Amino acid sequence: MAPLPLRELQSRLRALIVDPAALASSPDALASELAALSIRGDARLSAVERVRVYATMYALRLRDALAHDYLALRRALGDAAFTDLARSYVASHPSDRPSLRDLGRHLPAFARRHPELLEPWQAELAQLEWAMVDAFDGPDQPVLSAAHLEALPPDAWPELRLEPVGSLVLLSCASPVDALREQLLAGQDVSDVAREPVRLRVWRQEMAVFHRRMDSTEAAALCRIAAGTTFAELCEWLSEHADTENAAAEALRLLGRWIDDGLLVAPQN
Repeated sequence: MAPLPLRELQSRLRALIVDPAALASSPDALASELAALSIRGDARLSAVERVRVYATMYALRLRDALAHDYLALRRALGDAAFTDLARSYVASHPSDRPSLRDLGRHLPAFARRHPELLEPWQAELAQLEWAMVDAFDGPDQPVLSAAHLEALPPDAWPELRLEPVGSLVLLSCASPVDALREQLLAGQDVSDVAREPVRLRVWRQEMAVFHRRMDSTEAAALCRIAAGTTFAELCEWLSEHADTENAAAEALRLLGRWIDDGLLVAPQN
């Protein structure tokens, strides 16, 4: 039998490794496929067992990549249940990029579609953990600082555009997943999770990723900023919607907090 071209050989071997069903096909069809790939058995392992070694290691590598991004979720589920989740997830969302960085990007949505695999709070925990992955890989940008504001002429304040950094992710959760994550990572047992709605922002500051709870005013204000707004427009919105008697003072309070956390992009000159 003439040897297969290298590209075809690689493609057919890959199909056997990444698809568990491929190694479960009829014995005759499988024997023919392995013969075409010049895969032979010996006294220790059959041809099928040889390929299965690679298929098993491939599945374990994908599971470990998911566990790296979803460390708290793995602890919440336990190793066996997390392995089952990874197997089901990869069957629906196989690795489709050269880098494993993006492998888990669909897992939060997958978890919401499959309540038989995860409890609602665990699905929200997955959402938080993926937001932290995204925040870490967010773009590097110069951030607005107190020095920028000190140099701003008074008449330029109203038109100061407020733009969030690209790493910022806003979440609204029905459970206190931020506290639950810390408990899980500390090795504490988590059970009987109570409903406690929380609003979270996740962002990267320098090389560290943070998450912080927000009240309703800050959460709504950051949503407006994400859609594009100026300092004057923020003050006007706060005067109409926030529980405050001094909208400008509230805007400055929020602005100071956001500057301390590095949440806003510096103006481009």
